[in-house]
Amino acid sequence: MNDSFRIKNAASDAIKRLGRPATINEIYRVIVDAQLFTFDTPTPEHVLRTTIRRHTGNVDRVDSSGEVLFQIDADEVYGLVGSDRKAIRVMATTTGIKRVHRAVDKDEIIRLLTGEQLGVFREIWRLLMFAAQIGYSNGRRDTLKSIDSGKGIDQSTFGNSPSWPGVVYLLSLAEHGSAEVLGGTAAAEEGRIAAFQEYANGGLAILSSFFAARPVDLDGLIAFIDSQRGVRSGTPNLELAI
Repeated sequence: MNDSFRIKNAASDAIKRLGRPATINEIYRVIVDAQLFTFDTPTPEHVLRTTIRRHTGNVDRVDSSGEVLFQIDADEVYGLVGSDRKAIRVMATTTGIKRVHRAVDKDEIIRLLTGEQLGVFREIWRLLMFAAQIGYSNGRRDTLKSIDSGKGIDQSTFGNSPSWPGVVYLLSLAEHGSAEVLGGTAAAEEGRIAAFQEYANGGLAILSSFFAARPVDLDGLIAFIDSQRGVRSGTPNLELAI
């Protein structure tokens, strides 16, 4: 029986004992106090969080498990799938119908940047948020030549960030310069998501080039961020008559 199997079962047992959704620290404390599992690592909470999120619905990770045991009831609060307690609903304004896609030719840089070795972008959606802003800052909007439709991310997943959908609206507004892109029509949403996807694709291309000849580690990411200081694509001309 491997540790991952035992940890997810211990986490599930801990939430049942608490009788409510809980934070990682709360779940960890119950596991320790009830001696449900002994962590042989200097970062037990990190290992616990990683294991739980691999088995959590609406969390897009390169190592996500097909076995979904947990649900996010709020930011960093986890409950059991199928429990009687209702998950806190994300406001309708944070979600849309369109799923967010990434290009298949960026799979390798995504894998490297979301890996445990770097440990900064714990899920793919976080990386895409970062990459989209890099793409816009550099004026780099690249069409997605090929996608895997099965890997599209629900907008509700991005809703775990308070910056969503603000980033999407601002990118699209800066791109088009008109408040028409803020509308609730299907065409407006299509345009907003397309802009986000393509700026993220451009940002990933920039990241891929930067890390082509250097290790993908924290020092490299800091060097990349330093290289981006002062990069600006220009001031958008906006018409905000609504």
